[in-house]
Amino acid sequence: MQSTLREIKLNGSFNFRDLGGYETKDGRRVKRGILFRSGNLSLLTEDDLKVVNQLGIKKICDLRGVDEIDKFPDPILDGATWHHTPILSDEQMLGQVGEQTSFADVLRNTKPGELLLHLNQNMVSFKNAFQQVFKVLLTETHTPLLFHCMAGKDRTGAVAALTLSILGVSREIIVEDYLYTNETLTQMNTNFEKIGYNDLPNIDKSVLDALFEARAEYIDSFLDGIEANYGSVEMYSKEVLGLSDEAINLLRSNLLE
Repeated sequence: MQSTLREIKLNGSFNFRDLGGYETKDGRRVKRGILFRSGNLSLLTEDDLKVVNQLGIKKICDLRGVDEIDKFPDPILDGATWHHTPILSDEQMLGQVGEQTSFADVLRNTKPGELLLHLNQNMVSFKNAFQQVFKVLLTETHTPLLFHCMAGKDRTGAVAALTLSILGVSREIIVEDYLYTNETLTQMNTNFEKIGYNDLPNIDKSVLDALFEARAEYIDSFLDGIEANYGSVEMYSKEVLGLSDEAINLLRSNLLE
């Protein structure tokens, strides 16, 4: 996978990657320069913006909640339209494990990894959220799109998993792509320290490690939930997301080579 992965190194962001190059089960490949994923963009430097603008990104799907966007807004990219396509609201995050009053309270009352297992399992039911993302993706499918959340891991990972699976990329590669976030944990930590996003006092280290790391069981719980309830991602995309055969063929024709 290292030969196909294209990480774009930036000073003010992390986990910024081109999803192009991955091989599908029928021997085609995802086109380079069309699908990008990343973590928080709010600290992009002027030099970073020059690099990102050169990618020709025309559409941005911001998967974060309103509170995150208000605190850490995206910069404006030349010629790009910004779309708020939240995968998880602040209320949904607090509701993952009981009725807590803050995110820190949630973490103090969960076992390591429990929050993200719940999140990934529950994301299967986030019909409207994924529909919004694919509506943007299907608008001028040949133009470069960037989707991101804060860590560029779980919400971003779910969108990447759905998209790559619909394109015919194997589950093994999709899980490997998800796990690559662990190669960027140092940069993530630096980014989050600067904005105070990881200032979570009195939280057990094992819980924090489980929160920021990418673990196979997280993305597996999302994909397993889809397969258990719908048989396959393609059936999920048709029955839940409402994608027609024409839409799926359009994605494959424009995003594969």
